[in-house]
Amino acid sequence: MKSARLFRCSNEKGFFAVSEKCSDFCQDDLADDDIMLLDNGQEVYMWVGTQTSQVEIKLSLKACQVYIQHMRSKESETPRKLRLVRKGNEPHCFTRCFHGWGAFKTPPA
Repeated sequence: MKSARLFRCSNEKGFFAVSEKCSDFCQDDLADDDIMLLDNGQEVYMWVGTQTSQVEIKLSLKACQVYIQHMRSKESETPRKLRLVRKGNEPHCFTRCFHGWGAFKTPPA
């Protein structure tokens, strides 16, 4: 597996933006109120937190499609597939991109 890339999709500033997280990301970087895109070189995962808005979901899906098309033009020999991942139902192929994956912590009440 090549180095994975993690992107954050958010509209918290009043406009939709996609920004890449640092290269040493971890599970704690998955923001519950945003959508995260994870590219492991073979697949692009659209991770959906439990508090994301419908607007973020629609715009993030479009961002995923644009990203996949861009990567297809750069690396046509390895076209990526899009997979939807919901918080709490992450497959092993997603979690193995994170160091020390564990159960999500619930904040104190």
